[in-house]
Amino acid sequence: MSFLVADCEPSVHQFMDLTVPEYAYMFGFLQADGHLSQQSRQRGRLTVEIGARDIDLLRTFQKLTPYNSSITERTRSTNFAETAHSAIWSLCSLEARTKLNELGLPYGRKSKTITPPGIEFSHRDYLRGVVDADGSVGYTSQGFPFLSLATKSTAIAVFACSYAREITGAERTLKRNARDGIYNVMYTKENAQQLDCPRLLPGLPVTGAEADRC
Repeated sequence: MSFLVADCEPSVHQFMDLTVPEYAYMFGFLQADGHLSQQSRQRGRLTVEIGARDIDLLRTFQKLTPYNSSITERTRSTNFAETAHSAIWSLCSLEARTKLNELGLPYGRKSKTITPPGIEFSHRDYLRGVVDADGSVGYTSQGFPFLSLATKSTAIAVFACSYAREITGAERTLKRNARDGIYNVMYTKENAQQLDCPRLLPGLPVTGAEADRC
């Protein structure tokens, strides 16, 4: 998991300016791994839950957001582990939620409906956020670099392949997995090296594919 360096001072005016690399990354991550819910009387919440070891990413999102928000931790049993320790970032501001929704973060279920922003944005950083949330970057057992993305959104899959084609020239034929309806997009070797983005926070240890995400 990569971690953003919040070089820009957050302001209401600049919040979610997707030409700013940090916000483009953040929005891509939120589209893929965030959840926007709403209730009566304009109440609602944005939540992002990730493994507690990556809590610094949520702290950076909090720093980039000029609205009150909170980060909590919890431990619970899941289908994948007897004990899972996670961190949750919660944002309730109506103004912030409205901005995110207008940019393309839907309320409720969204895995099939999310699309790239319809305004000017940093393509590289946006895709980096999507991949950090719904994909991985690392090395195969043979030592070859790889970058992969798993998404149910046709628009996101098309965007990822189009961007990769511009950078590497590699063509991909999109087809949903028959079992779960997911597009699995993967690049290896030289193509992965061309697409792999530099760390935003240098000095992180490399301990495998999960730790070596861009």
